[in-house]
Amino acid sequence: MKNKYRLCIYPKEAAVILGRTEKHTYKIFQSIRDCYGLKPNQYISISIFADYTGLPEEEIRKLLL
Repeated sequence: MKNKYRLCIYPKEAAVILGRTEKHTYKIFQSIRDCYGLKPNQYISISIFADYTGLPEEEIRKLLL
């Protein structure tokens, strides 16, 4: 059973959601880190990803289950 209370999203999952290549989503994640002042080793939360992309957080969570 997958945890429905996940906090982070990974580039591979974001690639499927956005319909982009995994390489392009790594660049998007770097832009998110730059925008929010995160360090390179920090995870990207689902809420930050949703805020940056403008997608509804609930829809992202549904797609990750």
